[in-house]
Amino acid sequence: FRMMLALLSKTKSASSVFRLSRHLATASAEGRRRFSDEPKQRTSKVKKKEKKSNSSDGGSGRSRDLEVLLACLDAPKVNPPPADEEEMARRERILKNYTIGKFKQHNQENHDIACKLRMKQHAINMLPRNSKLKENALEIDDTYPPRWRKIPAWTPPIPGFDSSEFMITEE
Repeated sequence: FRMMLALLSKTKSASSVFRLSRHLATASAEGRRRFSDEPKQRTSKVKKKEKKSNSSDGGSGRSRDLEVLLACLDAPKVNPPPADEEEMARRERILKNYTIGKFKQHNQENHDIACKLRMKQHAINMLPRNSKLKENALEIDDTYPPRWRKIPAWTPPIPGFDSSEFMITEE
């Protein structure tokens, strides 16, 4: 992937990036990808003598990075060996327990949401009729949350990290 990004960064224009990405997506009849800026030519039955190139990459006209990338893309898929009966039974038990656990988690989350909605509706119903409080409670707030509100994250904050150091400012 890094080599593909490096190869894409070396290209000079958007059209060459498009051609390169299009050639990555398509494959020829032999199952190998081709990279050429030249249009496809008809092959004739009479073989013509090819011009010898003076390049150091073996005459293929491709860079070493591209050859490595194509070798990675064309590598055969390696399948793991089949599991025995005991391993398959263990995997089935794990799958069954995982499914049951996810089912229970899903039901708990839905139950919590339903309880909170019921409590919210009950609290709104307890407000006096035709009051400003009830009108404000029934009003939908579609504004974004305030900037000072903490957003949940998967990782704890880094101590001493100041995000303002990495902000791009126009001068």
